[in-house]
Amino acid sequence: MEEPGLSPEELRRIVQKQSGLDVAALTPASGGESRTAFWVTDRTGRVSVLKIMPGAGPGVVSHLRAVGLVLTRLRDRGYPAPRLHAIGHAPGLVFWVQQRLPGSVVDHGQQRPDGAALARLLPELLRLNDAQAGLGTGPGGWPGLLTRTLTTGGDGYCLHSTLQARPDTRGLLRVLRRIGDRCGPAIPAGDDFVHYDFTLANLLTDGTAITGVIDINPPVLAGDRAFDLATLLFYLYDHDGIRDLLRARLLELAGPQAARAYLAHMVLRQVDWSLRHHPTAPATQRHLDLARLITADIDHSPAH
Repeated sequence: MEEPGLSPEELRRIVQKQSGLDVAALTPASGGESRTAFWVTDRTGRVSVLKIMPGAGPGVVSHLRAVGLVLTRLRDRGYPAPRLHAIGHAPGLVFWVQQRLPGSVVDHGQQRPDGAALARLLPELLRLNDAQAGLGTGPGGWPGLLTRTLTTGGDGYCLHSTLQARPDTRGLLRVLRRIGDRCGPAIPAGDDFVHYDFTLANLLTDGTAITGVIDINPPVLAGDRAFDLATLLFYLYDHDGIRDLLRARLLELAGPQAARAYLAHMVLRQVDWSLRHHPTAPATQRHLDLARLITADIDHSPAH
């Protein structure tokens, strides 16, 4: 549990001093592999979540306060977002302590999600997406952010070089770039809260309902909440009934051109990430299969 320049005990003392929590123990989350997320146990036995942003300066604290306000507004609409207990900073990092929500992640690490379980949760997921309407408080620039990922790449993610380096994904990249050029102008500016990583791994359930939406990080994105539906759609594209319902709502909210751009972004993001970080994992082959299936549907070039 090493952080830049900090021992575990130093980190515990900093969190305790700035948060006011009587911290008994810090335990790395994600099976001990995470270096940026920890379980915080206080003297009463209550467990919270500590998240750390290494390399961030004190200016990020204002972004975290904005996140806290959005989380409150989401909860007021029945959205199971965590409460922020404390925000703090030390040289070289910013941290926040938030509520640990009940439930377990929806995907449970399965290679292919449980379609029947997700079909039961789908109406609630659509309701949560609607609750995000009008809550985007961050800076503008949503259309440019999405378009740039497709035309030139993102900062540390959506890297074009990963797909360009492989003969089996080079043609995929050409299509995604073309969609960015053609569909980018159709992306609406939007004033919704956008989670930006609304995946099954960031949704908690007790088996009957969604009990938590996690990994809501700064800065708050103001844009089009339909993007979060496109994120879900990517991972569920091979579940026919769910795909058709999600795609219909995505098209209703975003329109066909923006919907194509959103799905193209998800193809690029996941394929790049999987190939760079998990090239031999079974899930990576599934992501490649989904990417080709989706790209074939959204590629409206003359050859198609």
